[in-house]
Amino acid sequence: MERTATINRLQGCYLALPTLFKDDLSLNLAGMRRHVRFLIDHGLHEGNAVLLVNGANGEFPMLTLEERKQTAEAVVGEANDRIAVIVGAQTSSTREAIQIAQHAQDIGAAALQVSPPYYFTPTDDDVYEYVAAIARAAPHMGIVFYTTYWLGYKPVPAMLERLAEIPQVACLKWGSSDLLDYQFVLLHLSNKLGIIDNQVMPVYNQLMGGSGVNLHPALLWPEWGVKMWGLLEAREWDQAQTEVRRVLLPYYEIIGDIWQTHAGEGNVEKLGLELLGMAGGHSRPPMRPLPPEYKERLRQFCLEVGLPLERA
Repeated sequence: MERTATINRLQGCYLALPTLFKDDLSLNLAGMRRHVRFLIDHGLHEGNAVLLVNGANGEFPMLTLEERKQTAEAVVGEANDRIAVIVGAQTSSTREAIQIAQHAQDIGAAALQVSPPYYFTPTDDDVYEYVAAIARAAPHMGIVFYTTYWLGYKPVPAMLERLAEIPQVACLKWGSSDLLDYQFVLLHLSNKLGIIDNQVMPVYNQLMGGSGVNLHPALLWPEWGVKMWGLLEAREWDQAQTEVRRVLLPYYEIIGDIWQTHAGEGNVEKLGLELLGMAGGHSRPPMRPLPPEYKERLRQFCLEVGLPLERA
């Protein structure tokens, strides 16, 4: 695994796919493949975007290990090297993470997304050994380390520099509750690792040398993702920030309001896919269905920002 090559493959819009379910809550793999085709057909490809399967937006805690393999195979197969695919390897078990990593390597995924193990809050050494074990088990896979500080473990910049010593660690999906830490990591690590913004600060991330941005609206509006990434690459900061204010922050405002009463992720994108004419569906319990008013609110948002509906 060559770090620079992996960083280059993983730049652009970082898109965490929702896992789709049928009415009986079994996997809707055909619907997920169609979503991947939709994104590619509307302008996303390697160089301006990357797909993540089985992240939090993909409801990985509600999936069995076998189901995680099935969804990864479906997305990697449909992408067919037209766009890089990252496989989420987030779990509380090193043994399970290794199985996910080896399977992702076997099916030709581009990289893994790894976050610290959770429930038992780990120490720095625990996290280092966890990531190192995954790297040893799948030596040809790049690793995106995801700093899920809200789950208990908050890595300090020195720990992230230590993780960067592992050759397979190529990127950092970066967000922090400490704004100084957020800036110091960009200052000191963007010359070593690809930094993917997870702070809803895409312009600042790119201004400081970042390599990718988490853009949820592009899951429904890929052309906007292409536009946004083009502005960032061209260093058109004012225009890019206008799009943050116009599209990105209002979209996250909807998500934030939902989080006041409903847990989980991916449910907004499922409503949006239905508005586009594709399969969306419910999430698995304990995630509860969203009230109908959120679908209407999302529809109004789409009309206000110019996101075209009923076109899939």
